[in-house]
Amino acid sequence: MTQYMTALSILFISLFLMFLGYLFPRNRTILTSIGFFILMTGGFASYSNWLPQTRGEVPPIEQEKVGDVTTMSIEDLSALGEKTIFGKVGGLAERGVGKGQCPLCHTFKAGDIGDRAPNLIGIGPRAGERVKEERYSNFKTKQDESFQGSGRATKAVEYIAESHTCPSCYVVSGFGDKGTGDTSSPMPKVHKAPIGLSIPELVAVDVWMFHREGEDVPPIEEIQAAYEKFIPEEERITEAPPAEGAVTGIDPKTLVLKEDEPATIVQKMGCAACHRIPTIDFAKAGVIGPLLTEGTNAARRIKSPEYREAVKAGKAGATTPKDYVIESIMDPSAFIVSGFPAPGGKSMMPPNFAEKFTYAGVSKMADFLLSLDVETAKKEGLDRSPMEKEGTLFPAKTGLINQIKDEKLASVSPDQG
Repeated sequence: MTQYMTALSILFISLFLMFLGYLFPRNRTILTSIGFFILMTGGFASYSNWLPQTRGEVPPIEQEKVGDVTTMSIEDLSALGEKTIFGKVGGLAERGVGKGQCPLCHTFKAGDIGDRAPNLIGIGPRAGERVKEERYSNFKTKQDESFQGSGRATKAVEYIAESHTCPSCYVVSGFGDKGTGDTSSPMPKVHKAPIGLSIPELVAVDVWMFHREGEDVPPIEEIQAAYEKFIPEEERITEAPPAEGAVTGIDPKTLVLKEDEPATIVQKMGCAACHRIPTIDFAKAGVIGPLLTEGTNAARRIKSPEYREAVKAGKAGATTPKDYVIESIMDPSAFIVSGFPAPGGKSMMPPNFAEKFTYAGVSKMADFLLSLDVETAKKEGLDRSPMEKEGTLFPAKTGLINQIKDEKLASVSPDQG
C-alpha cells in the first residue's frame, strides 16, 4: 500500500510543478523540467519497488551421475580423487581442503613432516610392506577389526581401505591419541558422518595416491572390493559422484542453504573433524580447533588485545559477536585464536567456505553457534581443546586426577620404581 501512495504523491508533485510552469511563463522551462525529471525518476523507482523483492538462493540442481566407477578412466578417477582431497584439481599446490578433509592432518609433499598424521608420500609401496610387519599382526589396539567377521588387511589396497574405514584397527607409531599408547587413532572413519565419503569417492582417492606418483594403479575392482570388505553393507554410501563436466551449477549437497539445519551444515562442511560442538551428536571428538561455544567466546574475543591488533593490521573487522562468527567462517585467517597452529600465518581451517555458504546459510549457522555457551558444553561433558589458552572447563576434575596420580606415586617404594 505504501508504494502506491508514494507513486501517487510523485505523480501529483510533478503535475503540480508543470502546472506552476504554465502559470508562470518566465519560469516555465525550469519548473516543467524539474517536474518532468521527478516524474521519470519516480516512475522508475515505483516500477522497481513494484517488482518482487527477493534475495537469491541457489536452487536445487539435477545432476548426471556416474553409474559405475569401474568404467571410468584412470585419469578421470585420479582427478576426482584429487578434488575429493583438495577441493579441486591442482588444489595440492594451494593447500586446498576438499570434502575428505585429509590435508587438515596429513601432508602430501616430500620433506613435509606432519605432527598429526603420517606423510602420505609413497603410501602404495609402504602399505604393502606394513601388513607384513610383526607390529601390524601383534600390536593390540582399541579395535581388532572393522566389524565382526571383516578380518584384517592382507595386501596394500586392503591396508589403505582399512586405514580409512577403521583408523583404530592399526595406529602408526607416534600418531595415536595422546595418552593411549598408540592404541587409538584420532582420525575419524571417513565413510561415516561428518565426512561421509562414498565408496566411489574412496576408490578415486586411492587411485590418485597411486597415479600421481607414477605407481601402477591396482585394478579398480580390487580397490572397490577392499572397501566392501571393511564397510558393512548398511554403512556403504554407494551414490556415485557427478560425472566429469556434468555439473553446470553449484551442487546443493556441498553448499549450505537457508533450509539446512545446524547438524546438516556441520555434516556438509565437516566441522566435526576439528571442532567439538555441543548438541550435535556426532561432533564430540574434535580437538584440532576450538570448542565452539560462541555464546561465550565471540564477545570476549572481539574485545581481546589480540583481536584489536588484527583489526589495526587490517585483517579483521568484526564489531559484533555475530559478525565475528561469520568472519571466522568466511575468512578464517582474519583472526586465529591464540594457541592454535597457523603455518605461514594461515589458519588450518579450509579457506574456501565463502564459496560454500549462502548468505542465509552462514547467518543461520552463526545464530546457532551463538546459542551455545560453556554451560551447554559442561552439561554434555565437553571440554576445551588442550590448545585453548583459557584452559579446561573442569579444573576440579583435573585437580582430582592429579591428586590421585600424586598419591599413587607416593605409595610406590623405590624398589618398585
